[in-house]
This record gives sequence, C-alpha cells and structure tokens, in this order.
Amino acid sequence: MSSDIVVIGSLNMDMVVQVDRRPERGETLLGSHFFMSPGGKGANQAYAAGKLGASVALIGRVGDDMFADQLLANLQQAGVDTSLIGRVSDEATGVAFITVDKDGDNSIVVAPGANSRVTPDFIRQHEETISKAKMVMVQLEVPLESIMEAVTLADKHGVPVILDPAPAGPLPDELLAKVKYIVPNENEISQLTGTLVSDIRTAKTASVELLRKGVDTVFSKLGGQGVVVTNANRAFNIPGFQVKVVDTTAAGDAFAGALATALVGGKDLWAAAQFANAVGALAVTRSGAQSAMPDLAETEQFIKESTQE
Repeated sequence: MSSDIVVIGSLNMDMVVQVDRRPERGETLLGSHFFMSPGGKGANQAYAAGKLGASVALIGRVGDDMFADQLLANLQQAGVDTSLIGRVSDEATGVAFITVDKDGDNSIVVAPGANSRVTPDFIRQHEETISKAKMVMVQLEVPLESIMEAVTLADKHGVPVILDPAPAGPLPDELLAKVKYIVPNENEISQLTGTLVSDIRTAKTASVELLRKGVDTVFSKLGGQGVVVTNANRAFNIPGFQVKVVDTTAAGDAFAGALATALVGGKDLWAAAQFANAVGALAVTRSGAQSAMPDLAETEQFIKESTQE
C-alpha cells in the first residue's frame, strides 16, 4: 500500500518536566509536573499529518522494548502506516528529556537510541515506497548520510521534499539543492545562512540565501510573528494567531505535518501556510508533542473563528 506522504525520521518517548525556569549549570531544580508523551520529530510530523486526515507512512527504527510498543500504537491510532518501522533488538528506543518553563519555552536533550540505526542501507530498502509518494518529509534526528540518501532517492523519482532542518546545524549545499520546501525557525535559518533572523525583514533576507542554494520555497517560522514564505516569484508574511502558550514542544512539527497535508491536498502556498500556522498555534496551547496535535475539524473551526474576530 502506497502513502501520499512518506516521513523519514525519528521516534522518541518524551519525558517532560515542568519548571519555573530552566536550571543553570550545576544547579538542581524541583519541577512541578512530570509526564511521558510519544515524540520524536519524524513521528510527530507523521502523527500530525495522520490526525489531519492525510495518507501517511513513517520510515524509522525503534528498539524492542515497552516504549516501542507505545509509540507504534499511538501512531496507528492517528492512521499512520507503521509497517515500515523496523525494530532493533540490541538498541533502546530513542528518548528525549524535556524541560518546559512557565512561559512554555522548552529545552530538549535527546538520546537517539535506535534512531541512530536508520542507515542509508535501511533507507534504500524502502526506495519503492519513496518513489510512489507525493511528498517526502525529513528532519535531522537520524544520521545525516541517511537523510542525504532519502532526499537523493526522492529527487531521482521526482518526489518533492520538505526538510525541517532541526536540530540546527550546517548542511551541505548538495542536500539543499534537492529540497523543494524548507521550514526553519529563526535559530535554524540563522545558522544555515549566517544572517541573524529576528523579524520579517531579516527572514526574507536569509531566505534569499537559501534560494540561491537551490531550495524552491522557504517557510521561515517566526513564532508569534507568523511565517514568512519566500520563493523566486514572491515573498509574503502570514501573521501568527494570538493564543495562550502552554508548551512550544510540538509547534514546529505540527506546522510541518500540516504543511505537507495541505500541499498534497492541493492548497496553494498562501492557503497551506495559513493552515499550517493554525495547526502550529493550536499545538502550543496544549502540553506534550503528539498529545497536542489537533484534528482537521478543530483546525478548520479555529481558522473560521479567528478570521471572524
């Protein structure tokens, strides 16, 4: 069975603790609340797309443990095809340790575990699935050489790629040249281009640098300032939705999953960005990663209510 969206990326169990502020070096803080939630950037984006009604499959790896069972079951509940997720018997499922402060901002430490075993050879085993997709989504929580392989295969078969360049770091021009859509936040686009991005003007400037490297369209995520969409023909800003921020952990993944869903569904760039902005805004009003993702009905209702105000 082929899926419209094929996500290649990580699966983690998130361990989240809420704190008044993030600790200083060498400091111990008492948190106010702890919970575990399915996460990992690949799984989050697949879950977001699945919950919005997209046809989506995830390629990744988990350990042979309790966390793996929970992560797979949660994805299946959102309609994600998990048949391409491999189990590794001698490695633990990935975990992420997350602190969330009173403003909803987070700090994350990831232990990749089985995610590090998503090798180029493992990706090549799924070339047929990639070739039949309408969109391939990748992030950077699995080895970079494997992401390069996935993007190369997608390019070979004429399948457009969305890259979420997180965690932030330098990327080869060879990779960027094969990416159709990129969805960096302020920090990520700053690192990729060397231009400090803090507002709409600087986001447009930095985006042009990514266009020069071969990217077709840049979606620069500016948090509450919205998103700046830039390609060779035009640049425009979609303002952010005003919401009460509880936890920003899922915002970027919600945006990416929603953007893929909208583009595959035939929406134009403006409508797709507006839709993804709304999904990202709803996600930050709740705690956790996948537990924060909205479905299609509540997203459409949120957009309707927001445009009426």
